[in-house]
Amino acid sequence: MSIYLKKTLTNSSTIGLWEITEDIDVLLSQLKLNDEENALYNGFKNDQRRLHWLSYRNLLKALVSPEEYSHVIYDEYGKPYMSTDSHLLSVAHSGKFSAAIINKRNAVGIDIELIHPRIEKVLHKFLSETETAQIAVENRLEQLFVCWGAKEALYKLYGRKELDFREHMHIKPFRYVEKGNLQAWICNEEMDEKFSLNYEKVEDYMLVYVTEEESV
Repeated sequence: MSIYLKKTLTNSSTIGLWEITEDIDVLLSQLKLNDEENALYNGFKNDQRRLHWLSYRNLLKALVSPEEYSHVIYDEYGKPYMSTDSHLLSVAHSGKFSAAIINKRNAVGIDIELIHPRIEKVLHKFLSETETAQIAVENRLEQLFVCWGAKEALYKLYGRKELDFREHMHIKPFRYVEKGNLQAWICNEEMDEKFSLNYEKVEDYMLVYVTEEESV
């Protein structure tokens, strides 16, 4: 197993990171896929996508008990669930890592991204002018990835795909540290709610996660 991180949070959520060191055959041998999962797996067009998918399935097995683990299904919006309804979950992957967060009662969201300067080219797509002006010169790149990860995690928590990253999610100013928190809110016709999100830098990656329990 390649569990890089496993941590139970005070709000009854558990998060985990899987560092992908295995090849496809090893990861696949540790799972028992049903017909639907086999069809999904066989539909992937490249090995990187297969590795990410298999690694997060193995990660979920490590985060729950054998009695609670079940096949993963997707709702009409593509949001994943345990087929036994034992846990709500969110998953993410980037580079060598897969990430997951689970909670028995509350919606959750997670994101992990490899930190890279190319984010500068797309920041106008996910940050408003006001939010962009809040980014400090020091640790600018890391802050941008915290902002992206926060909105991606909230998007997954919301789970219904009608959220515009610039118009419906807003981030309060925060001071960047390598492991910290920030506040952001979702505001659209269906929801007006503020959340406290956690983030931490893991090697050259930024991990951000949130649970519905952490609305403020």
